Amino acid sequence: MKKRLTALLVVLLVFALALPLAAFADIGPKPSVRVTFTGAGGREFYATLLSQASGTGPYSAEPGRSWGNDLEENEPVRQAMAAYQDPDGFYFLQTAWLCSETRPLAWTYYPPVTYKLLVYFPDTGEFLTSGVYSRYAFDNYYTVDLADLTNGQLILRKSYDYTWELISLLVRILATIALELVVAVPFGFAKKPFLRPILTVNVVTQILLNLGLNMIAYWMGGLAFMIFFWPLEVLVFILEAVAYRPLLGRRCGASASRTTFYALTANVVSCAAGFWLAQAVPGIF
Repeated sequence: MKKRLTALLVVLLVFALALPLAAFADIGPKPSVRVTFTGAGGREFYATLLSQASGTGPYSAEPGRSWGNDLEENEPVRQAMAAYQDPDGFYFLQTAWLCSETRPLAWTYYPPVTYKLLVYFPDTGEFLTSGVYSRYAFDNYYTVDLADLTNGQLILRKSYDYTWELISLLVRILATIALELVVAVPFGFAKKPFLRPILTVNVVTQILLNLGLNMIAYWMGGLAFMIFFWPLEVLVFILEAVAYRPLLGRRCGASASRTTFYALTANVVSCAAGFWLAQAVPGIF
C-alpha cells in the first residue's frame, strides 16, 4: 500500500514539475483585451488600442511593421490612423481591426498593458478615443457605447462575468464534495460519525483549492492554472490524509492506511471527474 502510494505521488510531482517548462515557450495562452461596441448605428469602423509603450510582442509603432490585422489591405486607413496625434503621447502600433456592433475588437496576442481605445470612422474621418486603462485580469472584457461620450471621451466599462464565475465556483465545490462523500460509501464511511468530519474537511480544502485556482486563472490565465493544478491537488490530498487520521482514526476506529487510501481515492476520482466534466460542461468546469 505504502509503496503504491509513494509511486503515485512521485509520478504526480514529476508531472507537475515538468509542466512549468512549457511556460517558457511561446505556445501557451496570452493575455487578451476584448471590446464590445454599442451605439454605432449600424456603421462599421476601425478600432485599436493605443499603447503607452512603443511596442508589445510583434506589434510596434515603427511604420511598415503592421502585423495580423485588418489594415494590411487598407493602406489609406492605416495612414489616417498613423497620423493621429494622441495628446498623451500614446503610440499607434500599426494595427487595427474592422469592427461593428456585431464584430468586437479582440486583441488576443500580446495586447498593450496600458492603453487607450481609438476608434476611426473612415466614411467621415472622425476619431473617438478613451481615457487611459490598464489590464485588470488575464482576459479583459469591456463594453463601450460609441454614442456616449463623457468629457469628450469614450468610457470602457468592465464586462467580465463575475456572477457566472461565482456560480461555476460554487457548482465545482459542491460537486466535488458530493462526489467525495459518494466515494466514502465503499470504504465504510457512510455512517454519520464518519461523514461529518469528511464533510468538514472537504468544505475547507475545496473552498481553498477552488478559490486559489480561480484567482490564478483570473490573474495569470489557463496555462498557469494547469501548472499550479497538480501541486495544489497533491497538497490537498496530503492535508486531507493528515486530517483524516485523527478525525476518522482515533475518533472512529479507522486505520491509518484505510483513511489515507480513502483520501487518495477520493481525490483521484474527483480529479478524473473534473477533467471529464471540463469537456462536457466547459462553461462551469
